[in-house]
Amino acid sequence: MKKTTRVSVDRMEEGFAVLVTTSLESFMVPVELLPEDCREGDVLNVTFRRNPEETERLASRVRDLQERLLERTRKRKSGKENESG
Repeated sequence: MKKTTRVSVDRMEEGFAVLVTTSLESFMVPVELLPEDCREGDVLNVTFRRNPEETERLASRVRDLQERLLERTRKRKSGKENESG
């Protein structure tokens, strides 16, 4: 499922564009994500769509990192216990 909303380009500065939603909330995006001819004051249609494959890939990377950190912590604790014994 996807959702589309309209935003206006409030300003562009230091490589970022500040986009304002119809409910007056704002967020920043890198200007390279905008159309080349985009200018301040333009109205854009923005579509948000889930990417399940990328979500799973990222979740897998996070799980792997957590496991490595947990293993490192276990090794450190094990080393300290041996030193104090």
